[in-house]
Amino acid sequence: MKKLFRTLLLAAVALPIVFASCEKDKNADETTDAIRVAAAVDACSELEAYFKQVSTLISDESPSDDQCKTILAGYVDDVVIPTYKSLAEAALDMRTANEALKTDATTANIGKAADAWMTARIFWEKSEAFLFGPVGEDAFDIDAHIDSWPLERGEIDNVLNNDASGLTGESAWELDAEVIGFHTTEYLLFRDGHARPSLTGAEVKYLTAATDALIWDCALAYVAWAGENNVSTAIKSAFEANSAVVNAFNDNATYQDFGNKMKNATGKYNGNFAAALAEISDGAADIAGEVGETKIASPYETKKVEEVESWYSWHSLDDYQNNIISIKNAYYGGLDLNAPKTNSLSAYVASKNAQLDSNIKAKITDCINKIAAIGEGGKSFYEVVRDK
Repeated sequence: MKKLFRTLLLAAVALPIVFASCEKDKNADETTDAIRVAAAVDACSELEAYFKQVSTLISDESPSDDQCKTILAGYVDDVVIPTYKSLAEAALDMRTANEALKTDATTANIGKAADAWMTARIFWEKSEAFLFGPVGEDAFDIDAHIDSWPLERGEIDNVLNNDASGLTGESAWELDAEVIGFHTTEYLLFRDGHARPSLTGAEVKYLTAATDALIWDCALAYVAWAGENNVSTAIKSAFEANSAVVNAFNDNATYQDFGNKMKNATGKYNGNFAAALAEISDGAADIAGEVGETKIASPYETKKVEEVESWYSWHSLDDYQNNIISIKNAYYGGLDLNAPKTNSLSAYVASKNAQLDSNIKAKITDCINKIAAIGEGGKSFYEVVRDK
């Protein structure tokens, strides 16, 4: 798939341009977009391959349990748990913004709600290098519940037209993933990259209920990783407000207090510290591949704007860059660092294969830059796909 996509793009670049001047400009833009998209897809593919090499390195080198423990402790305590803490807190801020909307849905208050959505969205995208464990499909399936797209617009509109008055957070949490989560709340708040100027009463009701459902998913991710007794009173109260969420948590002991289980290679890891360590590189490889193939290549190749993630807010390219930042954080062993920590996966890889470590660090920067370049001139990815 990757090779075919690059071949098609390069073939498009090689076609002669023989149209009138306005058509020449349009074709030149399309050709430039194709080059930039292909470059970003290639960079993500290369980063994915590097992290697969890391997983192989871990398997071949069999690091000691003590080495693994040190890296895992830094990863869990300094990357995963702080990210989910910030996400859960940001989701609560969305609720606060929505309370103001229920009282007075002014343009200013809608803008504040949109800003709160954006903050939470950033933290979620910076968590996508660790979409295993509690958030994965084998556990609570939070990823699918919180971040499915494309949306089922017909079902959303049906709720708005008929059932919004009776919608609650509890009932919203039980709905299909394609009618709740980040992208439904985005749809209610944004159009064409901007906060909407007004919302109907039904839209505010839907937004409030869908946000409560999102809060429970964010709180569940945090509680599952950190442990129920290691979160703030506000987060614990939000988590416990929905008995269905609490029951789902209580019914799956394997993924309770998962951070400690990963650090100590207990539970699903069954004492295999190297397997726990490889989850870091596997998670990084998975999201690098998803950004390149699913998030960028697929909608561009098919020209299906509805497959562009976060296209109502025009936040797609920021999402993709934040996904790569999540990889950097996981690899460096901390948040927003300029250099890896001594107890990081990067430090371990450098001690075994300095060139691979150097390649990964350079490719992380390359991916971020090449994704950003797709939007050169202020274009959103939605516009790039739409105008292909």
